Amino acid sequence: MLSNATQNARFRGWYIVALMLGPRAGGTGTYILGSTLFVIPLENDLGLTRSMSALLFASGSMVAGLAAPISGALMDRYGPRSMLLGSVIVSALGYVLLAMSANILMVYVVFVGIISPVILNVAFNASAAFVNNWFSRYKATAMSVLQVGSGVGAIIIIPTLAFVMDSWEWRAAAIAAAGFVLVLGLPAAWFSRDTPEELGLLPDGEPFSATRPTTTVTEPTAKEAFKTPTFWFMVCAVMAFGGAQVGMQIHFVPIMVWKGIDEVQGALVLTVMALVSTPAVLVIGPLADRFGRLPVAGANSLIVALGVILLNLSGPVWSIWGAALIMAPNFGMYPLIWAALGHVFGRKAFSTIRGTVMALQVGGSMGMPILAGVLFDRTGSYGSMLWIIAGLWLTAAALLFLAPSKSYVRVSQSTVDA
Repeated sequence: MLSNATQNARFRGWYIVALMLGPRAGGTGTYILGSTLFVIPLENDLGLTRSMSALLFASGSMVAGLAAPISGALMDRYGPRSMLLGSVIVSALGYVLLAMSANILMVYVVFVGIISPVILNVAFNASAAFVNNWFSRYKATAMSVLQVGSGVGAIIIIPTLAFVMDSWEWRAAAIAAAGFVLVLGLPAAWFSRDTPEELGLLPDGEPFSATRPTTTVTEPTAKEAFKTPTFWFMVCAVMAFGGAQVGMQIHFVPIMVWKGIDEVQGALVLTVMALVSTPAVLVIGPLADRFGRLPVAGANSLIVALGVILLNLSGPVWSIWGAALIMAPNFGMYPLIWAALGHVFGRKAFSTIRGTVMALQVGGSMGMPILAGVLFDRTGSYGSMLWIIAGLWLTAAALLFLAPSKSYVRVSQSTVDA
């Protein structure tokens, strides 16, 4: 039976996870998934082509990725709490300025220069660092529970932004996005704690005791991690599925319109996908902790690839919905990758290593949305782009199945009297 201290410690760990659902919902709902809602309204209001609007959002993804190593290094040094607090405030201010932008140049400056460098700290970066600090054995489970926040963000924020755009305009939706980021992000930053050690505890709820094993943990530095084959297998896999994800996310509503579904129903499809992804990732996480994070991520990639292929071949509305639901587990990919990264390389340099992975995937995350826009402008179709996206998911699956999964963390113990 667990001691009271251990039970309390484990409760605190899941309490941190619960807090992180807020910024996860705010960042995902407004930026990761919400950006697709702005594509057609910006085109109509500012006279953009599909290629130009794709360039805007792809540039934002590029800047977000390139900023990740800097944010990661700062989190490793100062803790994720302070980074989350600052990023919430700057992101919200950015959306207010976006609503006030009078022309396309100002939209580019605000979206790419203010919102994008920090919004991923709200959506993903900080919460992943918190979970990696607080959990060890149940890392994938905890990372996957965070994905509930993404589902909540989609369920609440996507329909709200779509309603605001339909009733007023995209500028009002940008103001609403700022409110969501603040309301959902600030409480998490205020009440969280960077590590269990701040409360005299250990990861997974293990308490300090008077007589305890002295544990010596040797973890690789970021530079040492960069020399391992596991790191590069994971980088290549993330480049593949990350580019596929961003290309699909930015163009999702336009793809639905191309398939014959209007913008509001397209937003509904995206919302339902995120809703379905919640129970899916809650199953996938524990499976990954038991059978291996990388192999389960590979199997997940195969399922998503099948969904993309079926979407491209779909005709009737029911088949489009079916394909979208099969693609829903794509939302659970990053939690599995970050859990695997934490298992392989430990806690000390986790955010720096993770940020570097995100920076190295920039080519895919920027190139795929632009390519999709160019192909659509030339052909009036997303068909060829969907075949490319399916191929990227299959490539990611192969890399994840082949990646070495051994941990480079070394642990030794000796019992001492404290």
